[in-house]
Amino acid sequence: MSALRQAEEIIDRHPDEVFYAVALDGVSADETDHIDLPVLALNSEQALTRSLAGDDEEADEEDFEDEDEEEDFEERADADDDGSDRDLNRDDNNTNSDDDDEDDATDEDDDDEDIDAVLKEFDALTSGAEQGYYSSKWNPADWQWSPIELFDESATELWSQALTNVAKDHGWEKTNRLYYEMLIRVTESLRNALAKGRNKDVVVYLSDDDHGDALLRRCLTEAQLAKHFPELAL
Repeated sequence: MSALRQAEEIIDRHPDEVFYAVALDGVSADETDHIDLPVLALNSEQALTRSLAGDDEEADEEDFEDEDEEEDFEERADADDDGSDRDLNRDDNNTNSDDDDEDDATDEDDDDEDIDAVLKEFDALTSGAEQGYYSSKWNPADWQWSPIELFDESATELWSQALTNVAKDHGWEKTNRLYYEMLIRVTESLRNALAKGRNKDVVVYLSDDDHGDALLRRCLTEAQLAKHFPELAL
């Protein structure tokens, strides 16, 4: 099975990551002119933490710190090579020292406010990750490993065309219902194969915004529903 093989390869390449979710994503129950194959998505607890903390953005900012410091430095054009103008500017510097102190104090207050704002934003993001199915934690499009095509382009096109032809011959609703049933069985097989070791609690499900509640009840165990989606637990 392509989904299992690719999921195992990613998990094996990241032995220090604890994967909490695997999803089949990108399918739709809406009637269209074709039926799409799902894509695979995975995320780990560590990847979620990195995403919410914005580690990648912080790294980008660090790359530019040295460059900014160099650009801020500029030698005065009217400065004498022997430094003879220093005494002329000493009184001016002393006169402005009180103002500079006030400016420094204001800058420190602004920095504190900025830090507080960042912390509040991070707390909001972190809590938002736990607010349910429609949060970043459970949205495959926001995950680190997503989307992953299960087949190459030519094979995907053949599968999609075959499914579409079946729908034309036997009706969209019946074909799509059978298709979803097949994908639900795939998620069960994936969970049985992947839920072991450090990833023993991994959640595997079919992602569909329009039928999220019903699909979660079909794909997750009762214990997983009670832990992650208690509002759906029976």
